[in-house]
Amino acid sequence: MRPEKLNQFQAALIKLSERVGGEVNQVVASIHADVDVKPDISSAPVHLADIAADAVDVDLEILHAERDLLDQIRSALKRIEDGTFGRCVECDKEIADQRLRALPYTAVCVQCARVASESPQIESA
Repeated sequence: MRPEKLNQFQAALIKLSERVGGEVNQVVASIHADVDVKPDISSAPVHLADIAADAVDVDLEILHAERDLLDQIRSALKRIEDGTFGRCVECDKEIADQRLRALPYTAVCVQCARVASESPQIESA
């Protein structure tokens, strides 16, 4: 990959990393706010801790997804550093520019992504 194009992807990934990092911080702040249930509200028809628990569950799902995306972005930046960016980590073929423009943090080509999505997922207990 040409150095100019690599620099463009690196700049896009850094910008995306900063944005996602900010979103992670916002979700963490939201979790803190959700957990801070005021004990002096006793006339509520529903226990506020139950509402807070549901809100925290949703926030934790979002936080997990955002952190996963942040990890993928950091991995892509590492691949730029070590010279493997733009090559599929599964089959070592070049990843199409169109795919990289859409998902600059992707580590796999379309074919390998398709195979992975068609494979049955094993859930851990």
